[in-house]
Amino acid sequence: MHRLRSLVPSANYLFAFEAAARRRSFTAAAEELNISQPAVSKTIRLLEEAIGLKLFRRDHARLELTAEGVKFYRETQQAFDHLHMVLTTLRARNSKDIVHVSFSTSFVQLWLLPRLKNFKARYPDIALRIEESTRDDQDLNEENIDVSARLGDAKWRDVHSWHFVSEEVFAVCSPDYLREHGPIEKPADLLAHPLLHSEERHRARLGWREWLGHQSVPVARVKQDFVFTDALGSIEAAVLGQGIALGWKHLVYDHIKAGRLCCPLPTVYRSGQSVYIVMAAKRPPKKGAELFRQWLLEQNADASIF
Repeated sequence: MHRLRSLVPSANYLFAFEAAARRRSFTAAAEELNISQPAVSKTIRLLEEAIGLKLFRRDHARLELTAEGVKFYRETQQAFDHLHMVLTTLRARNSKDIVHVSFSTSFVQLWLLPRLKNFKARYPDIALRIEESTRDDQDLNEENIDVSARLGDAKWRDVHSWHFVSEEVFAVCSPDYLREHGPIEKPADLLAHPLLHSEERHRARLGWREWLGHQSVPVARVKQDFVFTDALGSIEAAVLGQGIALGWKHLVYDHIKAGRLCCPLPTVYRSGQSVYIVMAAKRPPKKGAELFRQWLLEQNADASIF
């Protein structure tokens, strides 16, 4: 038994008190709670006796709260509001009509958002709750996530996985930047340009030093004038002509097709890993989540740029 019950024998006492205090009337509270006015009056009297405090001053003109009643009403209302928020959130998270998806900020902003209109047109009754995550190691069961994505080799025991896009990474910049600074002939030439970096604290991703190393350009340290905490920042900075960023094929595809970005070199690093769409293995999927996964896989994210 919770220790609160030793002071308040019934939760109905609190509901009656909150309604009476808010409405400043036992009669109005009775109408709201669909009980009689004497029942409200009796409940308030039992509450006052249980807690040993006088909560209301009763006169012929208006029902008023005592100083203790004002404080108790404020705390009761805050507790009710908090419980309402928690229950509403939990119900929404577990609703079968809402599909909870989680992807990196760069994936959401650069790939998913431009295509959401197509998804909604096809499935108008499916609601998406979209989380921008900062980690690869999310527990989909624990965090109640229906669909997500992971980079790796698909050897995960806690999820089912479907190949989405092979990891291909290359240099990108704006056409205006390239016209202003002239052609880039080989990977080593990139060191003479401002390189835009992204370093995600909880997500391991290829950086410039590793990319250059794979192109036989060994460097102990690469100058870091601009460092972003998500690939989105470095790619958008490249669109604005701030320098040269690393571009993952699926993230920069739309910018390249629209002419906002170009590839100053035809050099591509293929890691052998892929991004996989994943769903929790330990619970049956919602119908809407299955449809969203199928829609993702139909989008041809693996289309070649070169």
